[in-house]
Amino acid sequence: MKRALAGSLLLLTAVAGCGASQDTSSSGKELEVLYKVEPTWPHLEKMLGNAKKQYEAAHPGVKIKLTPVQGNNEAYYTKLALLNRSPDSAPDLYYHDTFQVNADVAAGKLAPLDDYLAKWPDWSTQFPDSVKQAAKGGDGKIYGVPISTDTRGLWYQKDVFAKAGLPVPWEPKTWNDVLTAARTIKQKLPGVVPFSMYSTKIHGEASTMQGFEMLLYGTPGGTLYDETQKKWVAGGKNFTDALTFINTIYREELGPKQADAHNSKLADKNNYEWFPNAKLGIALDGAWTGAAWKPTSTKPWPEWKDKMGWTAMPTQNGEAPGAVSMSGGWVMAMSAYTKNKQEAFDFITTATNKENSMTYSVGTGDLAARKDVAADPKYNAENPSIKFFTDLASVTHYRPAFEAYPKVSAQVQEAMEAVTTGSQSPEEATASYAKALPSAVGGPDKVLAR
Repeated sequence: MKRALAGSLLLLTAVAGCGASQDTSSSGKELEVLYKVEPTWPHLEKMLGNAKKQYEAAHPGVKIKLTPVQGNNEAYYTKLALLNRSPDSAPDLYYHDTFQVNADVAAGKLAPLDDYLAKWPDWSTQFPDSVKQAAKGGDGKIYGVPISTDTRGLWYQKDVFAKAGLPVPWEPKTWNDVLTAARTIKQKLPGVVPFSMYSTKIHGEASTMQGFEMLLYGTPGGTLYDETQKKWVAGGKNFTDALTFINTIYREELGPKQADAHNSKLADKNNYEWFPNAKLGIALDGAWTGAAWKPTSTKPWPEWKDKMGWTAMPTQNGEAPGAVSMSGGWVMAMSAYTKNKQEAFDFITTATNKENSMTYSVGTGDLAARKDVAADPKYNAENPSIKFFTDLASVTHYRPAFEAYPKVSAQVQEAMEAVTTGSQSPEEATASYAKALPSAVGGPDKVLAR
């Protein structure tokens, strides 16, 4: 996933000239690359701009058309779905969140890359096996080259902790430790948001992955999908416990106000307003958060290295392994409709070479997908949190990589938002989820009751 990069759905008009690659007598071949861009997150655009120059210099007969989609992930995927309805409008290549890959594979929208990857030395030498799994389809084939990977944990503001009398460094061992710290901040520091997390539909997958799944997978045996029985889990105590944590945050007023919880720009408020001004104590968020404060950011905060701390999200009651994380990431994928697949794959290798991958990873704060980038001193120089978040890979989990997952995620968001607003109790929201799950995954035979 990444980035929890929020925003309300935008009304997006079709981009003139969108379409699968075509040969034209006047200008040769053209490949269209679809990607998303936000004013506070220009890193992908910079990476692709560099790749376009490099590629066109090496391939004089091919032009790269970069098509940006302004807005958050939901706006981006709305646009992509519209374009992918027809081979004539589908982009040749696109930036793709790993959780969406299998849905597009099942729909026949993506081209497998295995034959091309076998001839590209970097694939076998620079991409770890765990990272390669990010875009593997249910058929075992690879449908994208990773641009990044990530982990998630807790960020906390040291000045807020000091004023509240809380320890620094902070190493919570249970959910109750996290809630106790939030309650202390509320009591000692009126006007400070104790704890921030994504928990409403406007934040899409950020709510599901950075919010709910970070809780669910920290409960004993908690999971959305039972690998042994090959069925989706319909609620149960683990599900209710995760929602109960969210309910506690909002009923005890330990989190953002309702207007902020539903604000598409909550991430910007956390990182550009509240943390730098010591108005936020703790946030449950991703490895990339430190990039918000770099010198190249829209709002640099040089002091962040001294003012911010980071720690693992604990399991519910300290159960082994003691901490939990979720991992996802983004890939560059090739449309099944493109007429120039070799040229398209060549652009993927250019976009994900060491130089461009370094530009992206250093800019975003995401964990590097390539071994040579991760080993480069430049990668670690500006971000003291990188090693910590990289090491969280030892306790990380991945979203169920199935076609139905996006629909399941949408139902999780419904449950989260109902609890956030107080319209349903955790038990009621769990029951609603269990009732809706069969239709989301293709029938009651695919569901395991808890």
